[in-house]
Amino acid sequence: METTTKLGSVGQRVAKEIARLRGRTTVRELSARLSKLGRPILPSGITKIEQGSRRVDVDDLVALAVALQVTPTRLLLGPPPTDGTAHDPAHDEVWEWSEWVDENGIKRSDVALRLAPDLSLEPWDAWHWALGESPLGEIWRLVDQDSISFPEDAEERFKAENQLPRLRSYFGTTEDVQTAMQGLANAVDAACDQGLTDEQIEQVVRRAAAGWRHDKAVRDKNQERYRQFPHGRDNDV
Repeated sequence: METTTKLGSVGQRVAKEIARLRGRTTVRELSARLSKLGRPILPSGITKIEQGSRRVDVDDLVALAVALQVTPTRLLLGPPPTDGTAHDPAHDEVWEWSEWVDENGIKRSDVALRLAPDLSLEPWDAWHWALGESPLGEIWRLVDQDSISFPEDAEERFKAENQLPRLRSYFGTTEDVQTAMQGLANAVDAACDQGLTDEQIEQVVRRAAAGWRHDKAVRDKNQERYRQFPHGRDNDV
């Protein structure tokens, strides 16, 4: 039975994102896709969802994400934050903006993404949490405390529960391969910590790989020459 209970901030955001991502796709087409996924919603039901008069349960959410070719996280949080070089107008609808004046009289602005009635986070923090990259910890304790403490292994346990293994199976299963890939992953982490861009890291890796191929070609050529050189013969006196 459909409910008309007022949606919370996340429910409203999901409704807006479904409408935005559907774009020029008709509600009939989206309805047909959902039917093929085994989670049928009538075109009129999709319209009600977009208007905020019908709630989306978790089964609907996953099917809608698949049909719209995005992740459930994209529907829940809206468009991800950008690197600051371009403004996404869609952020104006799903983020909360506030302005204030600091002690020097300079006007400042803050932006937040609301996750619960009494919880909002900076969008980057919300996405890092949603992607399993950074835990929030027992953040609900901030209602009664000024700060919260994290156990030493909190981040490690959080990532283990919420992320894929760093080394995918297609890299190989031998210990040497796994060790090599872990070393590469650690090097990339260190490069990111130092502020290198993806393009710079990729360029360094490509140059290193090219250098390795060149050195290997030289070694192979030298080994071939060595094999062709006569060995084990007594010198004529």
